[in-house]
Amino acid sequence: MSFNDLPFFFGSAAGGFVLMAAVGIQAAVALFSSIPLTRRHKETCPDFNTRAAFRRVAQVSSLSIILCAVVTALIIHFGSTAVIAGYGLGFILAFALNLKRMSPNDEQNQKSYEESYADCYPSSDANPDDTAAGGSGS
Repeated sequence: MSFNDLPFFFGSAAGGFVLMAAVGIQAAVALFSSIPLTRRHKETCPDFNTRAAFRRVAQVSSLSIILCAVVTALIIHFGSTAVIAGYGLGFILAFALNLKRMSPNDEQNQKSYEESYADCYPSSDANPDDTAAGGSGS
């Protein structure tokens, strides 16, 4: 790698970091956090719709993984050694920095899970917003 390759190295490192932070981490969180949280919610709330939750986890994971794989394949196919090395470094760095976030015990993941999968819970009579969509509760 020559001195002229350094801007490409650092630019592709930034690109790999941004791609992994924006898209790849979502797939990792879905796989490593949402699946255990879905199983945990099924135990605490038997009427929780695990089928819909697992379907959503599969969609998020597969779309994110496909996007990352396509971009990585294009980088490897068309990029120089400096670009490939920088991209890989950025990708791995983003993954390593977000490792804690992939835990199902992470408070941010639990809040995000509750919001994202709220429609998988059974409707309740206590909250009028849960019953009929479009019903006047206020």
